[in-house]
Parts: sequence; C-alpha cells; structure tokens
Amino acid sequence: MSIIVTGHSYAFPHYFRVFEYASNKDEFAFVLPKVWKSKTEIRLEKKEGFNVYGLNAWSYGRKSFLGGAFKGWLPGMIFLLPYLKIKFRSKVLYSCSEPNLLTTLYNGLIAKILGLKLFLFTWQNISPEKRTGGWKLKLSNAIVSLNLKLADGVICGNKKAEEIVKKFRKNIKTIVCPLSGIDTQKFRLGIPSDWKQKLGLMPNQKLILFYGALDPRKGLNILIEAFKMLITNYQLPIAKLVIVGTGSEKENLKLQTTNYKLQTKIVFLNWMKNDELPALLNSADIFVYPSVPFGGWEEQFGYAMAEAGACGIPVIATKTGSIDEVVIDGKSGILIEPNNPKQLAAAINLFLNNKTLAQEMGNYGRRHVEKNFDHSIVLGKLVSFLTHVENF
Repeated sequence: MSIIVTGHSYAFPHYFRVFEYASNKDEFAFVLPKVWKSKTEIRLEKKEGFNVYGLNAWSYGRKSFLGGAFKGWLPGMIFLLPYLKIKFRSKVLYSCSEPNLLTTLYNGLIAKILGLKLFLFTWQNISPEKRTGGWKLKLSNAIVSLNLKLADGVICGNKKAEEIVKKFRKNIKTIVCPLSGIDTQKFRLGIPSDWKQKLGLMPNQKLILFYGALDPRKGLNILIEAFKMLITNYQLPIAKLVIVGTGSEKENLKLQTTNYKLQTKIVFLNWMKNDELPALLNSADIFVYPSVPFGGWEEQFGYAMAEAGACGIPVIATKTGSIDEVVIDGKSGILIEPNNPKQLAAAINLFLNNKTLAQEMGNYGRRHVEKNFDHSIVLGKLVSFLTHVENF
C-alpha cells in the first residue's frame, strides 16, 4: 500500500531524512513544494529511490499575501492527488500541516472525495483560547473541528497536542510522535572537532552553546544576563558563550553584549547547516536553550535540544511548553523557570563545576534520544500508525 505524504515541513532535508530509513521507499509518494522560503530558500531536489513530485506553493506563512491560514498551500494537489491514487493504488494521505490551516482543509476535502484515509499532524500544545479570542477564535475552532471530523487519525508531536486534539474529538485515533527524528549516527559523541581552537579556547576551557532562531521566544537576552552573572558573581574562569543563528533579535543581542562589555566572551555565528552542527556540539560543554512563552506560543519540541542530547551534552532549558518530553529534568539536564537569569546562571555554574554530573546527564540524554527519537524509532511509529487502516 502506498502512502501519499504532503506538507512543507518535509521540504527541509533534515526532516525528510526520517523516510530514508524505510525498507521499501516505494511505499511513499511525496508531494512537496518546488521551492520553500524560510530562513533560506530551499529548492526541491531529486531524492534517490523516492517518488517525489513538486508543486508551486502559494503561501509561506503570515508574510505571504494569502496569510498564515494558507501556509504551505499547493493548489495543484487537486489535479495531482487523483493521478497518484490511481498510479500507486494509494489508500492514505498524510497531510502534515496543522488542523487550524485552510491548507489542511483543502487537502482533506480532496482526500475524502477520492476515498482516501486522511491523517494529520499537529505540534500545537497551547489551547486555542490561550492563543486568541473573539471571531478569530471561533473561526480557528471551526476549521480545526472540520479538519478533525474529516481525519481518520492525528499524529501529535507532543503529549499536550494530543490532549488538545482529544478535547475537539474525544474518540479520534492519535499517536504521540514527532514529525521526524534525530540522526543519532550523525549526532553522536566522539566526532573530531577543532571549534575550541577556532574560538581561542584551550581544550580545558569551557564552551557554552546555543543554536536556533534569534527571536524573542528563545529568551537569549536572559542567557546573556545569566552569563554576565557567571562572570561577576561566580568568577567564571575563561569561557565563551557561542550563539548560532539568525533572527530579528540578533542586533539587540549584540547591543546587549556590548553594553555588558562581553564582546570578547560572547561569539555570534551565522546560521549553520544541520550537517555542520555535530562537530560544534562535540566541542561544547553545555547546551543552553532558555525558551520563554511568547504571544500564545510555547516550545513544541526542540530538535536542537534532542541533537545536543544525542551528542551526550547536558542541556539546560526551561519549564515551558513540551520541553520536558525532550529534556528529562534531573536526568538528562536541568529545567529552570523561564525568564529567570539567576536560576540559569546557577544551573550553568553547577555543570561547569561538576564534571561527573555533567557527564552522567549527557550519557542519559544520549540513551533517551536513542530510545525515543532516533530516526528508525520515529519512522516505525509513523509507518505503523499510517498503514493499519483497518483499525480506522
């Protein structure tokens, strides 16, 4: 049985990689955007052994002329989907876009007309009434309700997302599973790295790392505040904080660094390709991810934290969103209250002064990621859920 997969998320090569672990790649037919515009422009490339079809996307999100409700919309689906159903004798459409999108509704209506089983994906871990109100809430809830009524099952990226789905439709089939997994062969311990040397650090000196989007949601102003405390209050020996990424807050963060006279101790690096990150992680002593609630959003998973865990790096993050499913507090890392630089500084100081504890938590993190988020584990869950159509 062939499964048709569509959704802009799988335009990203590191997300698509989960399907490379499939024993029979012919079981899938992918309909993806020819071009996807995010932090960088991603052009669809041929994927060896896979059936991949490219269509023009008409919306990339809120900044597009159609707005966020049409994010990832591929109008050509109405013509391509019937063809794929006949060619591959498909019974399933996996539309991995959120239930509050009109894009999802468009795909779902076509699927039902063609008699396909429909599966959706959601990361959304904040209930609708906490994100919006008024007519926007009513419209969003109406779209979600209709999409879930059409769906035969929902893949939920975290436990809170599953709880929200069940409030809309109690008896719908669900599974908790991320969109993609972690390549634990690429992200692992023992990768040779000269990053400390590049950054002017001796092998025994400390490197504190963050990578991700440099926007207000990530709490990086709190991290810089905590780093200042480490130097002034804890007399932190020579160390560097490395912040990797791009985003709207980059200049503000650089200004904060200058105001604190930390230019020689905080390094900003531009966005790096996923393949370049394992070596950097293997030079890091601690990975810090001080995410904060922002505008009705909270962290939905945290691939960067999972990648750090896979490399055996202890993680310090915040008690917000669904981070506690990725970082196990007291076992693979330390979770602190968001917007609390004192707690953050104390947690970093603890790891820097207790190598045994840091190593134990890093090792636990590696095991946790291997057991729960390795690509092969995630693919197995996805395929099992999508192929047991007789249960739906």
